[in-house]
Amino acid sequence: MQKMSQNGKYDLSFDPIVAINANSAKPHALPTNIKLKKDDLILVDAGVKYKRYCSDRTCTAIFDDNVNFSREQKFKNKKQQKIYDIVLKAQQTAIKKAKVGMKALQIDKIARDIIINAGYGNFFVHSTGHGVGLDSHEYPVISSKSDVIIQENMVFTIEPGIYLPNEFGVRIEDTVVMQNGRAKIV
Repeated sequence: MQKMSQNGKYDLSFDPIVAINANSAKPHALPTNIKLKKDDLILVDAGVKYKRYCSDRTCTAIFDDNVNFSREQKFKNKKQQKIYDIVLKAQQTAIKKAKVGMKALQIDKIARDIIINAGYGNFFVHSTGHGVGLDSHEYPVISSKSDVIIQENMVFTIEPGIYLPNEFGVRIEDTVVMQNGRAKIV
């Protein structure tokens, strides 16, 4: 997190979540004494403030000699890879299909249907996203109950996840802005 704050140049948007292995199965994991070791799954949810505005991003990765937080991940564990690929597909599809004029619940449905159709619907236990601005969580809520109409210049996250209790969780989150009628990652 020190790198994120660039020695105080940027404030954090919120207290980061860093979860390892089974602790990552909790969407809002609390700190533990678990020590990170090679081949552990690590989930990091963090953001910084820029000109008073918040950012929010979650990455899930494998901790190995080449640890990186890019969207392309190669897990040695086949189940982890399968879950990661499902969540990535749900997230990328929701971003690609999000349009101005849609209801927020339609964006949630795009991501949720991919996870449901893969057989993991019971393990997607939170909304698909939330607004981001001067606060890290604000209007609009991107959920199955939100009939908010998505408008040009709205800023929100798209963050589907699958959380397998006592095993691991995968969440992939990007902040998007609606520009020219479409979602653009910021």
